[in-house]
Amino acid sequence: MRKYDVIVVGGGIIGTALTWYLSRMGKRVALLEKVDLCNGSAGATDGYITPHTKQPGYHLELALESCKLYETLRAEIESDIDIELDLHCGGLQVCEDEMQWDLLCDNKEKLAASGLELYMLEIEEARKIEPAISPKMRGAMYSPIAGSVNPFRLAQAFVDNAKKLGARIQIEAGVDSLIFDGERLVGVRAAGENWYGDYVANCCGSWGGVLAKMAGLDIPITPKRGQIVVSEPAPPLLNTVMQTGLYTIIKFHPERITDERIFRLGLGFGIEQTRDGSLLIGGTRELVGFDRGNTLECIEGVVQTAQVYIPAIADLHFIRCFSGLRPHTPDGLPVLGRVPQVPGLVMCCGHEGDGIALAPVSGKLTAEEIVYGKTSFPIEPCSAGRFGKNK
Repeated sequence: MRKYDVIVVGGGIIGTALTWYLSRMGKRVALLEKVDLCNGSAGATDGYITPHTKQPGYHLELALESCKLYETLRAEIESDIDIELDLHCGGLQVCEDEMQWDLLCDNKEKLAASGLELYMLEIEEARKIEPAISPKMRGAMYSPIAGSVNPFRLAQAFVDNAKKLGARIQIEAGVDSLIFDGERLVGVRAAGENWYGDYVANCCGSWGGVLAKMAGLDIPITPKRGQIVVSEPAPPLLNTVMQTGLYTIIKFHPERITDERIFRLGLGFGIEQTRDGSLLIGGTRELVGFDRGNTLECIEGVVQTAQVYIPAIADLHFIRCFSGLRPHTPDGLPVLGRVPQVPGLVMCCGHEGDGIALAPVSGKLTAEEIVYGKTSFPIEPCSAGRFGKNK
């Protein structure tokens, strides 16, 4: 029998962040991962930290709290790993037409009400920041505080430091069943052993709803597939992280999408250039269950879309593609905190495409609720109880 203060289930960016914060707070933690670290969403994504892509109001404020934590994170993690953190490279959302421009202008005003610094730029101004953008675009919304990080390296840095603080990391340890003492969840069965804890934290990402169902809960976390194309290393082409205005429209105003293929595939556009010069170009938001395969239709669509915005992409070779699953919830917010209906269960999943941006704040606040019974920033809007059946 293995006994810990907290059993964290899921070794992605959220699970590793929670493990690190709990370990810093003096808790004995075991992290269980069914395959390997970052095998889920965190291993198949870009590294955007973009508060300007969040919903105005609470969602944005949560992201801004996470940005504050990122400011000190590199100094706090005792690891030799370079997490490739660039907090102020800036972010552009490029508008192709008047519809996108008008919606982003409206969204900009709502986001700015929470104190986010944003600018609407005519295309000539936007091209001073990103000369590679096509002059045929309408303009762009610019956020000077957008940034990026390497998700693999950040997760490994979380793990390295957590292990120094006494955390146990167990890969190839998928959860087969939950262990109850009366109504209280007291552990899990994984890797042929019983693992006991005062709390079990569900950090299973797109599989968060599956684990919740094992506890008798109905939490609507739906996987959305995102496909990404990777180019050969290229000379410096981009200065910022960039998306199309469709990125926000697909997430928050899907009713405005009239193109059947864009609507069906969730075909937006996001791009960043890695340290080695490769371009990561995505992506899609497809409802295909847990299928993580790539499709020619989506890869062609992603590349064709990217060339409209950045014509120089047509001269590059693409060397591979991959896909991952985003854990979508109906209101776009993650599920955080204790579940009163199941004592001993804590949720920390359902971040859709915001897992990288929200990892520090999600890990910190969930750890605070476990350890102190209260949080330094409200998480009530993220409670499992908001879905009605889990009150």
